[in-house]
Amino acid sequence: MARYEVEYALFRKCVIEADSLEEANDKAHTIEDEEIERTETENTGYMVWNEPTEIK
Repeated sequence: MARYEVEYALFRKCVIEADSLEEANDKAHTIEDEEIERTETENTGYMVWNEPTEIK
């Protein structure tokens, strides 16, 4: 039996307050995990990020 690796990602939607799109983008790339969990508005659950690939 072969083994396959699947990569999953957990998608969360959050609201970020910022004065500009550039500032919002900067905040989105530096936000801490705890902040994401506090400001989460929707948790869509785990979804397949990359299809299975065989592990050799």
